[in-house]
Amino acid sequence: MKTILITGSASGLGEALAKQYAKNGWSVCIADIQQDAGEKRAAELSQTHGTDCFFHALDVTNDEQWQAIYNAVTARWQGLDAIINNAGVASSGDIDDLPLKDFQWTVDVNLMGVVKGCYYFTPMLKKKGGYMVNVASMAGLLHMPSMSAYNASKAAVVALSETLCAELDSYNIKVSVLCPAFFQTNLTKNMRATHSGGIKIANRLMEKSSISAADVAAKVYQDSLAGKFHILTHVRENMLWRLKRFLPSLYMSQIKKIGKKFNTKMTQE
Repeated sequence: MKTILITGSASGLGEALAKQYAKNGWSVCIADIQQDAGEKRAAELSQTHGTDCFFHALDVTNDEQWQAIYNAVTARWQGLDAIINNAGVASSGDIDDLPLKDFQWTVDVNLMGVVKGCYYFTPMLKKKGGYMVNVASMAGLLHMPSMSAYNASKAAVVALSETLCAELDSYNIKVSVLCPAFFQTNLTKNMRATHSGGIKIANRLMEKSSISAADVAAKVYQDSLAGKFHILTHVRENMLWRLKRFLPSLYMSQIKKIGKKFNTKMTQE
C-alpha cells in the first residue's frame, strides 16, 4: 500500500491530486481546514477506489495541528511514501498598498506552510525514501508586477525545494516543485487584493485557460514519480522562463511592458 498526505486537498488542485493518486491505488490523507468537504472527499475516494483514505483537520500555519497529523499518520500507516505541500493562498497589490498583515498571511501559508510540512514529515520519509512535491507557481519563476507577496512566497518555495532536492537525495527522497501558470481552479476564492481589478483579471485568465486541475494533477503524478524536479504545465510560460534564464535583459524589458499594460487594465476594471 502506497500512502500520501496532501495539504489543501478538500477542494481545487488538492482535490484533483487526491483523486489522481487514489485512482492509482494510493491511500490518501486529506489534510485541510475545510472539515465537511474534507470528510466527504475522503469517504468518496475510499468508496470509489477501495483505498484507505481519511481526513484530518490541518491549518498549515498551526504547529500543534502539524504534530497531531504526524501522530495520526504514524498511528494509522506507520510511515508515509509521499507528501504534497499544496495548501496556498493568493494576494495582489502594489508594495506600498498591500497591508503588511496580508503580506505576512501570504508568506505564512504559502511558504511557512510548506516549510512545516517538510520539517514534520522529512524524518518519516528518510526511513525508507519517497516523494516530496512542493506546490509553488510560475509566479515563483516569473515575477509579474503588483504581486510582490505572492511572488516572493512562491519564489521561496522554489528555492527551498531546490535546496531539499540536493539535501535529501542521499536518502532516496525525490523532491519536485510544481510551477503552473493560470488554470481552472478556486485560487481567488479567498484572495486578498487591494483592487477588485486584480481578482477580475486572475479569474479571466483562469477561465481562458485550457488546462484543468485534473490535467495538472496528472502531470504531477507522472513527473514526480519519474523524479523530475521542475514540473511545468504551461508551454508559453515555460518558454518565457527560458527567455529569462538565457536573455535576462530582454526578459526584463518585456516584463516592464507587461507591467504598464497591467496597470492600465487595473484602472479600467
